[in-house]
Amino acid sequence: MDSEIFITIIVTSILQSIFGTGVLLFGTPILLMLGNDFQTTLIILLPVSILINLFQIRNKLDAIDGDFYKNLLLFCLPMVFLTLYFSFSIQLNTKIIIGIFLIIISLQSSLKTIAKTINWILNYEKLYLTTMGVLHGFTNLGGSLLSGIVLSKDLTKDNKRATIAVSYCTMACIQVATISSLLGFSKFFNPENFIYWVSAPLIFLTVEKYIYHSVNEKLFKKISNFFLFLAGVAVLMKT
Repeated sequence: MDSEIFITIIVTSILQSIFGTGVLLFGTPILLMLGNDFQTTLIILLPVSILINLFQIRNKLDAIDGDFYKNLLLFCLPMVFLTLYFSFSIQLNTKIIIGIFLIIISLQSSLKTIAKTINWILNYEKLYLTTMGVLHGFTNLGGSLLSGIVLSKDLTKDNKRATIAVSYCTMACIQVATISSLLGFSKFFNPENFIYWVSAPLIFLTVEKYIYHSVNEKLFKKISNFFLFLAGVAVLMKT
């Protein structure tokens, strides 16, 4: 077991247990900075993310925004499959795309141009979901856009988390299916990875009981933007 990866799994699992995203959004740049390639990063993180999301949506299916989820299935998921398949097929260096995208999303609260562009696309949900699918397939970082559109909706905190969780889980399942079609499902069955996967539900249950209901979302957003900017710069420097 790699201690650095394990610590990353613990921290990002805590974040995802609270907000619905985190393992892929923060774990991807961290594992890339630790020297892992994009393929290895996905194989480690995707099952962790799926397990947490499954726990989040248990007994919460009635809290999911059904109309949004239907649009996600129709417009986002096909693009996730196509772009991930394409990037793996031609051995595309995704680190440059990831680094640039991290910096852009980290500055959305500071630069009006970025914020206005995202807000404009928000008015066209189908276009937004298609764009999100393309970016998630290439970078594994669609969680920021997913959170952005769901959090902008007039829903309760539990409705938002359930909708984010089921959407994120479905996107991750498509990624697992795509990678399996290219490399074989056995790629995911590394004994080391089971330790990371087992820890995820345990972390979720702990966070759900002691932390979830006392979270400051505004503070989290400021801290996450700062981290994403630094991670984007670091990933670009490593390319």
